Amino acid sequence: MKEPFMSEPDTRPPGRGDLLRATATIVVVAILATAPVVFVASYGHLPVAVLIAVIAMQSWIPVGIIATARLIGQQRRLAAAHAREEELERRVAAGAALEEQLRRELLAAQTDPLTGLPNRTLAERAIAAASAVDAPLTIAFADADGLHTVNANGGHAVGDQYLKAIAARLSHAAASVSAGAQVARTGGDEFVILVPRADATALRDAIRVALVRPAIVAGRRMQLRVSVGIALSSGGNARYALAQADAAMFTAKRAGNQALIYNADRDGVPELDGTRPRVRRRDVEPDRDTAARATDGTTPTTRLVCSLDEAATIANALWLAYDRWAAVLQTEPSDSAASPATAETIDVTPTAEGLDRTAAFAEAEMAKYAGLARRISAAIDSASEQS
Repeated sequence: MKEPFMSEPDTRPPGRGDLLRATATIVVVAILATAPVVFVASYGHLPVAVLIAVIAMQSWIPVGIIATARLIGQQRRLAAAHAREEELERRVAAGAALEEQLRRELLAAQTDPLTGLPNRTLAERAIAAASAVDAPLTIAFADADGLHTVNANGGHAVGDQYLKAIAARLSHAAASVSAGAQVARTGGDEFVILVPRADATALRDAIRVALVRPAIVAGRRMQLRVSVGIALSSGGNARYALAQADAAMFTAKRAGNQALIYNADRDGVPELDGTRPRVRRRDVEPDRDTAARATDGTTPTTRLVCSLDEAATIANALWLAYDRWAAVLQTEPSDSAASPATAETIDVTPTAEGLDRTAAFAEAEMAKYAGLARRISAAIDSASEQS
């Protein structure tokens, strides 16, 4: 609390008016002090004029000293105020420069340095924002095909340009569907397209059109190959729509360079946490016992994961091949003496010697197809019983 009858010192910087008032005070005091001396001296009373001048000097000097001191003090305060103002301006400028630098660094941290697209952080933020307000969001998950081959054949510099060309095409496709679309690079060869309130079919068609033409990559004419899965979030968990688009993308990748809209029967149903569906063939782990009984153990094996219907089709094809070779064994040898050929015809009926060689080969083929068919049939029966 302030003490009464005490005034704070005036810290305001002196202005031009204060300086003019101080100068005017000195001039007026000087005129008032010298005017009587001049007047008396003009009438010839020099001693009296000198006496008046001495008295005037004694009264003017203190006033002049006080006014001069005040003027000097005001000048010093003015200089200090200018210095503080310049320091404040310098700090404001430094703060603005720091703010701009932080803004650029933040933007760089959220931007993919290769393509200039937003990175995964911004994509996830946009997905979370759409989920928070139940906003409809169409999501496309794209994966560049053949990037390893491009890197192997032309080097990683060509691979980088390949990815930049794909980013440009996907951005063009997204912009043609909606001005509010956003394309982000979320991984090495992965991209995500987020389009609010967009028709999935329109986005799919736009992507197909954008990728149909070859691109010039590092001076080479190259077809851009991208597998794309598309899903629609009608509101709510947009992250689950991303998982659905991911499942459709893997179906498109198996087909090769396709853009597909998510279909649960075809692509499987992701888990609630967004993990890929286990029902897809590429993720199903074969039963060890079934895999062991599907091979005779005499040759190196490769696991082939397929549905029971497809396994049954393979088994039927093997039995048909078995029957074909069995029919070969039933062929009768020809008797060249009993059925003489005319000069215009050629007898192509196998001889007994030829049939012996064919029979040996046919029996080997029959054994191969029959053994494989029996093992696959046994595996089908075992899997059917377990299910």
